[in-house]
Amino acid sequence: MPPQNKFVVLAPHCSLKRLEEPYLYDIENDELYELSQDAFDFLVKCSQGERPPIRKTDEEFFQYCLDEHLIALSDKPIRRDKTPFPSPIPSLRYLEFQITDRCNLRCLHCYIGEGAHQDLSFGKMKRVLEEFEEIQGLRLLLSGGEPLLHPRFWDLNNILREYGFRSVLLSNGTLITRDVSKKLRVHEVQISLDGMKEGHESIRGKGAFEKAVSAIDFLQEAGIRISIATMIHRGNLKEFDALAELIQSKGIEEWNIDQPCFEGRLKENQTLLVPPSESGRYLEYGFGGGLHSSGENMTCGAHLCAVMPTGNIAKCGLFSAESVGSIDEGLRVCWEKIPRISLTSLDCKCKILEKCKGGCRFRAKLYGGLLQPDLFQCYARGVLKGGECDDH
Repeated sequence: MPPQNKFVVLAPHCSLKRLEEPYLYDIENDELYELSQDAFDFLVKCSQGERPPIRKTDEEFFQYCLDEHLIALSDKPIRRDKTPFPSPIPSLRYLEFQITDRCNLRCLHCYIGEGAHQDLSFGKMKRVLEEFEEIQGLRLLLSGGEPLLHPRFWDLNNILREYGFRSVLLSNGTLITRDVSKKLRVHEVQISLDGMKEGHESIRGKGAFEKAVSAIDFLQEAGIRISIATMIHRGNLKEFDALAELIQSKGIEEWNIDQPCFEGRLKENQTLLVPPSESGRYLEYGFGGGLHSSGENMTCGAHLCAVMPTGNIAKCGLFSAESVGSIDEGLRVCWEKIPRISLTSLDCKCKILEKCKGGCRFRAKLYGGLLQPDLFQCYARGVLKGGECDDH
């Protein structure tokens, strides 16, 4: 029990969220703690500067929060102005925020292709941040193009910590110097590393590998968490063991591996494409993260949507041609128009469907149809072997 003259306050890195259930979100560590309604109400009152009594039955919960540094004791109240409003159902938890299509590289596998130098205005970017917080968002994925090339990137960067969600910068790393790392206010940077020097530069260009690896070192010096994203392509298949060793030597906690979709520049560089029957096994190298979670009986992306540099909103960046509206209509309005696909509607009776969630719907569409299984996931998880499947 806290002393009677102390106030219980939320830790600065925590935020209350009203999703399908009430939660406490640890933004720094990207951890979501489900709360009972009583515990949620107690923390709401604390965040409003009140000193509610702690019931005997809540003492264990209270001590756990103290031990995990989710709450603290203070001599004075620390009020939060923003009240958590209920999210829509399903909740929008992850927002792919493509602020620009500018890029300093011409990667051979890029699904965007040739950019038109489109940038979201600062006013619209700020509006998205405000609406994403109001809608109870958890993770903002700052993407592009190369986000650092947005003319007002640093204005955006400087206000990110004002919001109660986690910000993740997705970057090719070539523009991240020691000085840039010190100025970044994001919680995490995901660096694209598509092989060792030969494999990485075969699709991203000369000098890109050293710059990406240097970016990792600079970010670690600045105390920013790093994750790695790798695309499987014909030029890096023999490098995964060496790449795994490099990533582990850097103490990276999350490595996401995926297969590029047959869009954009990849259509002009088809020799890079590795069929699912061959590429699926490389997924096992990844660790510590992966696809964003999906709701019960929902395919992947049930809690994700994307904002494009045009201001249009779609299911994800790959579905940019199937916009449901624009941010001028409002993020919540567009989110509620995103088409949902249930697992039971898929042409798949696999025993592990609840685990893979059907994989990527865009990739499934390319390889057979929107309601077909994602063959990359089928081979990656051992459901398909040698072109045969016992479970479908």
